[in-house]
Amino acid sequence: MTTPVVAVTPSATIGEAIAVSTGKGFTSLPVVDDLGRLIGLLSEEDIIRAGCLPDPRLDGGPDAGVHLGAPVTVRDIMRAPGVGAHPDTELTDLADRMLEHRLRSVPVLELGQVIGVVTWQDLLRAKIDLPSQRNEP
Repeated sequence: MTTPVVAVTPSATIGEAIAVSTGKGFTSLPVVDDLGRLIGLLSEEDIIRAGCLPDPRLDGGPDAGVHLGAPVTVRDIMRAPGVGAHPDTELTDLADRMLEHRLRSVPVLELGQVIGVVTWQDLLRAKIDLPSQRNEP
């Protein structure tokens, strides 16, 4: 599980969300309200599907990065409600949930607050760390 949590608010711009995501190397971000409660998820796929990527063919002129009618805030393209998991969720149940909702990560919630994020990499690491999975004599 990744902690501390890196999240965005629904009022963040798509550019801000992209900067946070790429700056931290995350493929998705929880979207939280002012109290840190999960209200949605934003993934790379959501951003790409919404057509929010800058056009590399533009030369940086006055219209570079301008997408008329394109979503401008996280609220416009996030998946809501957000899918979360309890800290005691079994790994197989978590993997099933991630597959069902086509997610690469799932926020972990405690008392409604996002306390961490579990990714596919976390699940793979957990499988390697299981005593029954080690190749020890």
